[in-house]
Amino acid sequence: MARYNRSHVVSIRIESELLEAVRERASAEGRSLSGEIVFILRDRVKAEPQKRARRPISGWLQHLQVPDSHAEFRAARDRASRALLRAVRRKARTR
Repeated sequence: MARYNRSHVVSIRIESELLEAVRERASAEGRSLSGEIVFILRDRVKAEPQKRARRPISGWLQHLQVPDSHAEFRAARDRASRALLRAVRRKARTR
């Protein structure tokens, strides 16, 4: 029971048909609805993440590499924004 002291309450929207299917599955497994949802989520989170094939960047950015993570994307976006801002300031000074 100690692990439930660290749990949180989360509200979700779920279709009636899906809810009923999970409720039936919980009953068949001898779990509560909440317990079954937690069981399914734990099982899914533990599963090996699927490696998605990276699609190449198209358009005027096709010369760039596809970032491996969101953090890498944000860092590249920040660098590009700073470079663009410097270019605009430089252009404004020459006028």
